[in-house]
Amino acid sequence: MANFTDFVQLKTVQGTAVQTPHHTLIPESQALIIKFPYGGFVWQRPTAVLVQQGEQTRRYPITDVTRLATWSVLAASLLVTLLLRLLSRSQEQVS
Repeated sequence: MANFTDFVQLKTVQGTAVQTPHHTLIPESQALIIKFPYGGFVWQRPTAVLVQQGEQTRRYPITDVTRLATWSVLAASLLVTLLLRLLSRSQEQVS
C-alpha cells in the first residue's frame, strides 16, 4: 500500500547560483509536489536568497506580500460571513 509521502512532498530547494564579482547569489524556494497516477501538481514559492561572500553565507528571507494579502482577504471574508450569519440569527429571534 502506498504512503501519503509517495503522493505529497514538501521540499526546500535551491536554484542555480548566480556569480557576481563579489558575491554568489542562490535563490531558495519551497515546493509542494502532489503526484497523481496520470500527472501531478507543483506549487513553488520563493522563500529566501542566500548570499555568499567569501566564507560567510547570509540568508535573506523573502516576504511574499501577495500570499499575506490573499490569506488576509480570505480571513476577512470568513469573518464577515460569520458575523452576518450571527446578526441574522439574532434578528430572527427578536422578531
